[in-house]
Amino acid sequence: MSGSISTVGNYQSYFNKVLKKRLKYVNNIAIIIAVVFSITLNIPFGQFWWNLLYTTFRSPIIFVSLFLIKQSRTKFSVVEYTKHKTLSSQIYYSIFSITFLKNSLFYILSSYFVFFIYIFQLPFWSQYYLVSKEYRKKPEINDEWIFYWYFPLVLSLLYSGQHIVFQRNRLNFQYGSSNKIKPDNVLLAKVPKLIGGSIGLNLIITFSSPIIYWILKPIIYKSNFLIILLFGLDPTIPKFNLSFTTFLSISYLSYHVILGWELMNHVFNVYSTIGCLDGKKPISTYSSDPINTLLSGLRNVDVNYQLSRLTAFQELAYISSSDDAEAVKLRQAIYNARSRRGFIWPAILDECSLVIKETTASINYRSASDLKVLKQHQLTIKEELKKSTGYSKSSDDSDIFGNSIYVSSSAPSSSGISPATTSTVKQYIPDSSKNPTSLEAKILGSKAYKTFESQVIIPLKAFIVSVLDNNAAKSTNKSKNPLISNLKQSIEKLTIIINKYNQKFLSTYVGVLFRITLKRDTETRVINAVNFGNAVIAISNLLIHSIEDDKNGIITDSNICEILNLLEKPIRATNNYIEFLPASIYLTDFQKQRENKKLINNHLIGVLHDLVMSEFFQICVKFNYKLNDLVLNARTYKLAKWVIDVAIADQQSQQQHQRRKLV
Repeated sequence: MSGSISTVGNYQSYFNKVLKKRLKYVNNIAIIIAVVFSITLNIPFGQFWWNLLYTTFRSPIIFVSLFLIKQSRTKFSVVEYTKHKTLSSQIYYSIFSITFLKNSLFYILSSYFVFFIYIFQLPFWSQYYLVSKEYRKKPEINDEWIFYWYFPLVLSLLYSGQHIVFQRNRLNFQYGSSNKIKPDNVLLAKVPKLIGGSIGLNLIITFSSPIIYWILKPIIYKSNFLIILLFGLDPTIPKFNLSFTTFLSISYLSYHVILGWELMNHVFNVYSTIGCLDGKKPISTYSSDPINTLLSGLRNVDVNYQLSRLTAFQELAYISSSDDAEAVKLRQAIYNARSRRGFIWPAILDECSLVIKETTASINYRSASDLKVLKQHQLTIKEELKKSTGYSKSSDDSDIFGNSIYVSSSAPSSSGISPATTSTVKQYIPDSSKNPTSLEAKILGSKAYKTFESQVIIPLKAFIVSVLDNNAAKSTNKSKNPLISNLKQSIEKLTIIINKYNQKFLSTYVGVLFRITLKRDTETRVINAVNFGNAVIAISNLLIHSIEDDKNGIITDSNICEILNLLEKPIRATNNYIEFLPASIYLTDFQKQRENKKLINNHLIGVLHDLVMSEFFQICVKFNYKLNDLVLNARTYKLAKWVIDVAIADQQSQQQHQRRKLV
């Protein structure tokens, strides 16, 4: 493996085989749910022994209904956060999308399968028209029968809509998780919550469906006008005659449907998020060349293979940080593995760097309005700093740098003592004994130079000064133009009024749809926090473990510099975001929440800041012996120096604490 070049396996193919094996357990659980639901659906109607007999043909139909939900999750599950900053945009772009239509089709078919087998238990199962006592040319349509078949359509669309809008189809992973999830411990943990949630969702849908049906009733009948005539029925819209018994029966059935969907989604989430380990074996080890296969997974940026790429980064983080024998073996192989283009390590570093740089750029991004507010805020801070320090443009330069070796003898000190006398650096005093050379003195004192100065240099200086004064005067006149100044003031006042009413609108119940919350803003900036976190963990731990495992010296000082400089950027970007939140973010009480450290540190970008800072700290401590020899940029060097100072201070405090214990 260390020196040979073998055929690179596709990580996606190995991952699909493992995922397919895991999802077989979902099918087994679906069979159990189908049998239980087949029995419970007939409990209100009695006939226990007949119920057991009916289970033999009902259960397969219910299983097909649940299997459709599994297929929809397989096709439409995502691992990234949404890119929409407001709930209104999220609703709009989710509902009016091809994904919603395709996803809803699975739920519609699933619901109609269950409603089809249940209608035979109801008295009106074949009564699609009513027999009137009065003479009618054509029989009247049974509106109760129509409502029954209308209900699964609304149920499916509403459930599918909330599932897509609130991203309940997103698979939730944690970065750096190296332990295999045990499904047996997780499957039953959320069942009580799912039962309660299904009851609430069923009540909302059940009580809202008659209202929606009453609104859409004319459209339903008019759109099916030809079908009604084909069956020889009266095309006039009948009265709403839904009985209370039928309403309860539909509500009972819809609860089973919703609970079945909730259970299937939960089971799918559990088995799909087990992670990169199949038993105790990483997925890439099924290949004859695990490292190159893993690299193919890291490089697979196809949107349809988000889950396999996430698993590849998770496996890389596991290999780089775990002490398991299999992980250590693969980690040592990374330092030695080769491809046709050379060693694998630079390629792995490039893939991780790409993810980190993209996320850092997204965190740094500010819109034009946010950037304008940020600049004004920075100018305000500068003005406050000038006032607090007493600095002004007219002050002498010698007061700015107290340790400067060039100090004017007439510069006063705030303490009444010259800075030069208090400084350990000697004051620089020009040597008066060194005079200009005789040749220079002759040239400056000659008549020709004086004539050139009076005829050329002095007029040229005067011309330049006059041009500069005229330009300054023109700019001053423009700025003093009353029309322009009044227009600017009006625009500023109008902007203030608009912002004021915008804040009032956002504080209303309707404004909730248009708020850019702190949670949504952070998620839209870091749409795949798991890949970012695993990339940081992977390169940091591979760098740290190279001290012992890299026997060939593949990781060089330039790699150390590159990684430290790379990690400093997201540290700075996340810290800037935490310190200066974008002005477009809506906070109910800005000053109160802005000063709440718990709120600031608990959002997604705050968590990622702590992660990157921790890894940067570990690298600096491990490579402290060679930090002075590394070529780091100014910001990275300053941060590394601060980290070392903190580490030394912590070590000294621990030593003092231990001494006090001994005493």
